Amino acid sequence: MTAGVTAGAELTSLLGPVRAGNAFEETVERLLTVIKLGVIPPGDRFPAERELAGLLGVSRITLREAIRALQQAGYVESRRGRFGGTFVTYIRPAPDPGEARRIALADSAQLADALAFRMALETGAAQVLAAADGDRGRGVLLERLAAVNNATPEDYRRLDTLFHLAIAELTGSRC
Repeated sequence: MTAGVTAGAELTSLLGPVRAGNAFEETVERLLTVIKLGVIPPGDRFPAERELAGLLGVSRITLREAIRALQQAGYVESRRGRFGGTFVTYIRPAPDPGEARRIALADSAQLADALAFRMALETGAAQVLAAADGDRGRGVLLERLAAVNNATPEDYRRLDTLFHLAIAELTGSRC
């Protein structure tokens, strides 16, 4: 996925203007959320500094400080030049299969309830959106859902996040 595709509605939902308070800390938090959710996957580039500062409603100086903090923590790298920008370097650690198995066995009833609830909620939201937004909503959701259904284990979480962000965006919900 290229930054141009990624920089659409998903980033707008997650990177709205920061609220009053410490703009630097909130900017770091918002960028880190985008990284950890995988909205911008490892190796891909954030939008241009000017666009990103505009989305966040912060100065370019604040944005540069936040990027510098993320770079020092190992989440991004900045490159200069024609093909430069800020690139995600964070790779989410693989889950421990033993821990996942332990949780599934210990809380199987709660896990089944959560999955049933999620199925009902997502199906209902998709139906409402498809009816309300016509072909556009239906097309976006079907495209995102197909991507999730065909995802590799490495890409599943990122694509599932994009599916849910599409639901939020189409409903006008602030994430």
